[in-house]
Amino acid sequence: MQRLSFNFPADTRTLPEIGKLAADAGGSAGFDDVEISDIQLAVDEACTNTITHGLKKDPTRSFQLAIQWKTGEIEILIYEKGEPFDPLQMKQPDLEAPLQDRQVGGLGFYFVKKLMDIVEYHVDKDGVKTLRMIKRTKIKP
Repeated sequence: MQRLSFNFPADTRTLPEIGKLAADAGGSAGFDDVEISDIQLAVDEACTNTITHGLKKDPTRSFQLAIQWKTGEIEILIYEKGEPFDPLQMKQPDLEAPLQDRQVGGLGFYFVKKLMDIVEYHVDKDGVKTLRMIKRTKIKP
């Protein structure tokens, strides 16, 4: 398994670089263009939430991104020590409700859960939050 690990400041200007790293790793793991786009969208949403909500867009604070992959599988881990929040406890958005009746927020993480095969969240005893996302390639006939 190959692995890359980076520290990024809590600045949304880092998102294009993060997306490229995820796309390159996805390509190395054998994902097709549609799957790579799914991976990029999920990573972008998760990192945006980390930067905006967890670290309050404070560029003096940082988070760690680790990407590991092998043929047919990619795992993305985001580590940060920001505001306590468990995205997995969010209520699923009502996609059938009229737009004006929908709650603001939560749709991005809904997509993360739909686009990735496994999404897990953990807080360790030191308050470090870990978001773990795994995607596997679909079996092609």
